[in-house]
Amino acid sequence: MRKTKEKSVIILAAGCGSRLKSSLPKIFHRIGGLSLLDHVIMAASEISPEKIVAVLNPKYESFCSEVNEDVIKAFQPVPRGSADTVKCAMNKLFPSDSGWVYVLYGDIPLISAESLNAMYDVAVSNEDTAVVVLAFDAGKDQNLGKLEIGEKYGTIKRIVEAKDLIESDKVVPLCNAGLLVRRDVLNDLLYKIEASETTGEFYITEIVRLAYQSGFDCRYYVSSKEELSGANTRAELATLERYFQDSMRQKILDSGVTLVAPETVFFSYDTEIEKDVTVHPYVVFGKNVKIKSGAEIGPFCVVEGAEVKSAQVGPFARLRSGSEIRDGAKIGNFVEIKNSVVHEKTKVNHLSYIGDSNLGKSTNIGAGTITCNYDGFKKYRTEVGEGVFIGSNSALVAPVKIEDGAVIGAGSVITRDVEPSSLAIARGFQKNIKDWAVNFREKHANSVCKSENVAAISNVEKKDGKKT
Repeated sequence: MRKTKEKSVIILAAGCGSRLKSSLPKIFHRIGGLSLLDHVIMAASEISPEKIVAVLNPKYESFCSEVNEDVIKAFQPVPRGSADTVKCAMNKLFPSDSGWVYVLYGDIPLISAESLNAMYDVAVSNEDTAVVVLAFDAGKDQNLGKLEIGEKYGTIKRIVEAKDLIESDKVVPLCNAGLLVRRDVLNDLLYKIEASETTGEFYITEIVRLAYQSGFDCRYYVSSKEELSGANTRAELATLERYFQDSMRQKILDSGVTLVAPETVFFSYDTEIEKDVTVHPYVVFGKNVKIKSGAEIGPFCVVEGAEVKSAQVGPFARLRSGSEIRDGAKIGNFVEIKNSVVHEKTKVNHLSYIGDSNLGKSTNIGAGTITCNYDGFKKYRTEVGEGVFIGSNSALVAPVKIEDGAVIGAGSVITRDVEPSSLAIARGFQKNIKDWAVNFREKHANSVCKSENVAAISNVEKKDGKKT
């Protein structure tokens, strides 16, 4: 979809989020590995607006480098309400009296492009429409503003902020989660909004009342509470994470993936899993994960920044950034792979660390093997060829190359390259001392007996009160 001047987006993200009790601004807390603000930006980007402007708090300017560089940043020096926040963004938009402007909230992360497009469809379906409110049914929640329905079907008169609600207000449970305002109406009415008598703040929601009083239609589009809930507390963040994970699980299941226990598997916003993959219970996928068809991820695995082809991983395995597990490979229990390629039919089955390495085809890595890739200053690579056998409890000290067909004896510390089809053994010389164990046990047995006799004599002296 091409960008169009018919749509622009303003994201209100200048709040501090004090109820989270965090030094991190609310909008930079994460759901599914992505900040609240970036979730909103991602949804807004999908409708291809001409501009996206995020209004931020200058107090947290040091965090702003995390915001997508395609997003225009504006700042609100003094918090004076949402209408004032919108004013801070207006000079960043193209001068225009045509088109539409979305006003979205940076702490409603699960908003979808489908809902944004539906709002636009409602807006352009009637030429008298000036405002479309994105709404959801919040039930009996008293902390959110409510909509007052108009006389004409499908319209509203105003949005009443929670702080301004009184018992006589004839409102419905529908709550505001975003606005779409015709640009000429926004230009005209934004600066006519007056401060609330209750709080002294300027609310952008007042534009609905002003537009209605000016003879325009103000309409609404309803989506789900799961999509449009916000976050002001840690408990609400946890609820949003649950909504996100439930949505991802359903999406993954619908794509043809087997989740043995869906409620125990956790995804990142960018997790990619092809059909005919099996994921066992208690698996966590971090960012930048790609799982190809035919893979099986065992229980209690953590996968982040890795690609798994038609391979077996786990149980209890960890795949870290830069790892690629190719067809037919096996990564077993308590194995960690970092920034390494494990080629076809290679096995790393037990208790191993493989870092900054390349393991050739049909190679076997014995239990307890590690690659020593870091010297305290730099990291080095380990190259292992095809058909190599690494004996258990070996240490491969990088940089080192083990060529095709080589065998490494168990317990070896390999510091030099190993030629093709060679046997490398690097461990201390073994010396067997005959009857050493017999003498050792007799010595300790005599010592134990002597200690027991001394203790017995001491107890007799204490009991009789005299020396024996």
